[in-house]
Amino acid sequence: VIYRDFSNAVRSWKGGAILRQAGMQSRFAAEAERWVQQAFSEPSPPPVPSATNESANGTALVAPTTSCVAQLYSYLMTRIDARPDSFLSLPEDALSPRGDTLGEVAGPVLLSGGDRNAAMLDQVVANHARFARAHGYAHWWHKGSLVAARGWQPYWHKVEQLRLATRRFRNASAFVWVDDDIVLTNLRDGDRFAQALQRSPASLLVTRDPSSKHAEVNTGIIILRNTKRGRAVLEALWSRADQWRADGVSLSTDGQASCLHEQQALEEMLQSGEWASEIGVLEQRAPGAWNLNTFLRWSHYDAEREADRRYEEDSRAGAWAHGDFAGHCSGLSQLRRAMCMGALLGNVVVA
Repeated sequence: VIYRDFSNAVRSWKGGAILRQAGMQSRFAAEAERWVQQAFSEPSPPPVPSATNESANGTALVAPTTSCVAQLYSYLMTRIDARPDSFLSLPEDALSPRGDTLGEVAGPVLLSGGDRNAAMLDQVVANHARFARAHGYAHWWHKGSLVAARGWQPYWHKVEQLRLATRRFRNASAFVWVDDDIVLTNLRDGDRFAQALQRSPASLLVTRDPSSKHAEVNTGIIILRNTKRGRAVLEALWSRADQWRADGVSLSTDGQASCLHEQQALEEMLQSGEWASEIGVLEQRAPGAWNLNTFLRWSHYDAEREADRRYEEDSRAGAWAHGDFAGHCSGLSQLRRAMCMGALLGNVVVA
């Protein structure tokens, strides 16, 4: 009951309504930070500005202590697992007449999963399932990390699930990985994954990261053609996880302070002569307004990690706007990620 009430509060805060208005990202960020500090709390004085922790307009990003709602969120996530159990859903035409076998999946497969327990995750998975049903995708959600037994960072889970999918669905046309912090926010204007495959002949497709300061590509959405070359690209990516490196970094086991894991491996493949032509990096809103993976995030102080999260330099093309196909809640504190997903779930465009 407490989790239900909390989820309703996260979905009903003012941010969702603000996002329906064009050009209101700054107001949205300000309202988000106000909600973080004041929700479920008695009114309190505003935080004192800090000389070292100010936003671009000179206002403080955080109060000196963890807010009431942040503490409530942490408590709930130790008591409740919001992740659905693993499941596989098939389109009706993939089943035998009796419906008792997997049948032949000849169309695309939507994949997601992970070991992160987060509020709103059950609703995000339901959002992915709704898209899959509407467009005839098989849908495989996996609860947990498929690389935990290896001692690897969970970022490599997506690569392993894609590898397993190529063996499990041998006749599928393509595989689409979607991170569990991405909400598909436009269910009205067709299948953007299929459009992406038409825009580029590459075997594996990703999007440009909004922060070129840290990364060139983003692997929140990965589209893989089920071809010999597509599977070869995937295996080459996987092989770099525990490959010896002159810099001493382990892309499979080191933390984010040292590397960007599968994202870094893919960028290095792009720079190589062998794989560059097989990897397509899709631009956001270039040309026109077409987009696939845009971001809803804002600068803040992450008290859990004791770190500033700064996004003032993110590209405008990569910023989520109402009507975009998918909103990505990456790079946020745990509570803010839930707020982001709740706001996006309230802004899904349907027919």
